[in-house]
Amino acid sequence: MRLMPLPLFLLPVLFCQQALAGQKSVTFFLDGARVEQELTASCGYLELALPESFAPGSLRVKAPGGSVLRVELVPAEQDRRRAGEMARLRERRGELQDRMAALARREEIFSAAARSQSGKAPRKTKANPDPVGTLQQGTEFVLNQMEAVYRSKRKCQHALEAVERDLAAAGKGVASARIWISGAKVRVSYAMQAERWTPSYDLRFSGDGAGELLLHAKLPRREKGVQYLVSRGTIGEPGNAEAVRSDFPTLARYPLTVSGAGREQPSRFLFAAVEAGLPAGEAALYWKGEYLGTAPFSGGGATEFSLGR
Repeated sequence: MRLMPLPLFLLPVLFCQQALAGQKSVTFFLDGARVEQELTASCGYLELALPESFAPGSLRVKAPGGSVLRVELVPAEQDRRRAGEMARLRERRGELQDRMAALARREEIFSAAARSQSGKAPRKTKANPDPVGTLQQGTEFVLNQMEAVYRSKRKCQHALEAVERDLAAAGKGVASARIWISGAKVRVSYAMQAERWTPSYDLRFSGDGAGELLLHAKLPRREKGVQYLVSRGTIGEPGNAEAVRSDFPTLARYPLTVSGAGREQPSRFLFAAVEAGLPAGEAALYWKGEYLGTAPFSGGGATEFSLGR
């Protein structure tokens, strides 16, 4: 079969819609995250896919060396990418609904069989010398089948509820941005509501009255090739941010002077107040290098920690 070349007037349209991704960074805060990205597009147009956690009203667009002519936000229900996902979820929902209907019919059949079994009078015959045992076997079989139906209905219902949640989320919010510029370079930034860093602490005690408090940042799943930063502030009041290289970086270390702890493994420690302003989080306790457990830690100003034993 002979391949026909694309009309020449279509080639610029196809090429112009391809944005070349440049440097991308994500800064995590205590209440969300902000994405900053550089993009390059020809013909002054590009489309930017936005995550489901995109915060409405947070998109900012600059065109270094040019100007931003127009920005159009595409709702999720009108986006091609989301439309495909929503179609798959609707198909899955239909399959689960059919499964629920079939299970409901099976439940009706076995319920009727159970009523029939309970209404039978045991009669001894040559073909059935033990009618009571036969009746018991039949009843047990029906009850086992009904139990299996109930388990299947419960699993199917949970799966159906999960699909409904995913479908509702996929149809909400903004899915992408269409951007027209004069020039070739674009810098975009936007906030994400569901992404943030979680404070996590290590309390390490040596047993001789000295200790150390380590503040870690527990990060969401990282994307390859993206620079990540952590700020102890919020999106509204960001403060300084520092670059990190792992999903559990150490942000700070503080010496602790311990009192009221003997040489045996204690479950409660008293110490001088730690730095004010540290956020609350979970803390893991280590005694002479041994892990003893995890408990909530109140953060800045705290003077004690207990495993709650």
